[in-house]
Amino acid sequence: MKQDTLKDRDTSSATGFSGAPLSDRTVALALVLILTMVFLFYLNTLWFAFVHDDVFQIMGNAWLRSWKYLPRYFTADVWAFERSTYHGTFYRPIFLLWFRLQYVVFGLSPWGWHLCTVYCHLAVTFLAYLTAVELLKDRLAALFATLIFGLHPTHAEAVAWISGVAEPLFTVFLFASYLCYLKRRSEPGRARPYLAASLILYALACLAKETAVILPVIIFACEFLWSEWTAPSRWRAWIVRSRLAARVVAPYLAVFAGYLIARLLALRGFHNAKEAHSFLSMLLTWPSVLWFYLQHLLAPSYLIPFYSMEYYSRLDVRNVLLPAIPVALAGVGLFYSAIRSRRVAVATIWMVVPILPVLDLRAFIEGHLVHDRYLYLPSFGFALLLALGIRHLRLGSGQILGQPPAQLILVGLIGLTMGMEIVQATACYADETTYSTYVALNEGKISKTKEGLARQRWQHGHLEQAIRIYGELWPAQQNKWDINFSLGCGYYFTGKFPDADRYLSRAIELDPSQSDGFFYLGLTKLKLGDVNSAAVNVKRTVALAPDTDHYHRTLGAILKLQGDLSGALSEFRQEMDLDPDDTASREQAERIAAKLAAARKGNPTSSDSPESPAAH
Repeated sequence: MKQDTLKDRDTSSATGFSGAPLSDRTVALALVLILTMVFLFYLNTLWFAFVHDDVFQIMGNAWLRSWKYLPRYFTADVWAFERSTYHGTFYRPIFLLWFRLQYVVFGLSPWGWHLCTVYCHLAVTFLAYLTAVELLKDRLAALFATLIFGLHPTHAEAVAWISGVAEPLFTVFLFASYLCYLKRRSEPGRARPYLAASLILYALACLAKETAVILPVIIFACEFLWSEWTAPSRWRAWIVRSRLAARVVAPYLAVFAGYLIARLLALRGFHNAKEAHSFLSMLLTWPSVLWFYLQHLLAPSYLIPFYSMEYYSRLDVRNVLLPAIPVALAGVGLFYSAIRSRRVAVATIWMVVPILPVLDLRAFIEGHLVHDRYLYLPSFGFALLLALGIRHLRLGSGQILGQPPAQLILVGLIGLTMGMEIVQATACYADETTYSTYVALNEGKISKTKEGLARQRWQHGHLEQAIRIYGELWPAQQNKWDINFSLGCGYYFTGKFPDADRYLSRAIELDPSQSDGFFYLGLTKLKLGDVNSAAVNVKRTVALAPDTDHYHRTLGAILKLQGDLSGALSEFRQEMDLDPDDTASREQAERIAAKLAAARKGNPTSSDSPESPAAH
């Protein structure tokens, strides 16, 4: 079924909306104005530093420093650079490639990374307009939706925080894929090239972030909605429409199958749950999660990086029944509105379907069940709905630029309010000190658990307090790796090495796949004077995480203490391969190489004084 062209759509009679048709020039100027506003409200982020996960994923990620690691982007979890045996949940090779390209261009200058992140969001905002105008069949409504989407404050986390770029990155490919799908519907004569482009872009979206797998569901729902097929009964018509939609979606499912195979091979499983909660517990937690997201879509204010959200294992009024009421009312309202309007229905599809993956709560660790960045794509559907509501608003008389003044004024106020909220929401990502301070000031909102409080005390340098809290937790959780490791590290950094030895030894017994446990145990053994045990443990560390900074350098220093100069030289050179700017390893390698060369000539140099490896 051939769709109308863009110009055919933009008429009052065709859409039922008030106002004169917008010219191409007016639309272009309005779109430039919206994109400029979005850029200006995020302009201050160009002066921001690397914060939180950026420190590990960018500054401490050896995989970004050489193209030789490119194959590993496609064969491992995004965090496997820290531990080669790690099999997590995040298979994102395009995300890592995006980081690698920025590293090549900007090195470790944060402004370039932030600029690319903002540009990525601008690209998504532009594609959001192209998608909205195809779906709403009204240029002014599409412009309204674009403004609301581009300036929605919940995007602050995904735009101001570099590691949050996975959201706009996959959305660029997903919107482009969907637009190619729409072009395929409207231009049957060029269906094959558009389908090929759509499938390639869908594959790239999946490889950027796993949330993109939902695109076939969106396309199926849209095909079912738009298909015109009569039958003797409603159920018969639904079956036929479902079959037709399934044919359209079939090529996308083939791409998904290929992605699934690649993911299974890389992660040794499709989904490696991080929490061992029951499905019932997850189900009882959904009302609070959905109510959280609904509030942040409707009234996004006082946004922070982390929110307290716990699993609920029993049916109670406050945390399950009360949140379920507004969520149910919203669902019923959307359902009946969608029945009456196809535009509302497709907007609802774009808001509801993208939120489904984040309901798999067991994929997240407790304390990270909800984040504003997860609303990045669902907010597009919300923007469509709000734009449609505004376009139906009729207050007063007269016109501004041929359009209802009440609508323009309301959208302007919404845009200004959202822009001011963006400034507030992005402030905490300015630098690590500001970020940590902001998190500390909101501790009461972030953590209601002792373990969460202990982590925060640790992050802010209050080690004695953290050790005390972990010590209180240990009797009931003595078989938990995190508790033993945290206690061991705490005692190591406070100079209580026998206690550190005890807890770190217990930690590696509980989980021998964690490289950090062996590393800190090796450092502890060194402090206790047991160089041989130190070497054994740090060698195990290097075997588990060969691409992590400092490990080879530390092992090299220990081997040097043992007198194994050839082994030490090899480790220092491997450290230099990981980090060519590591002058300490370079100096050590040059000294040892000179000493070995002199020894081969029968003229040994004076032995260097023993050196302890630098603390990690």
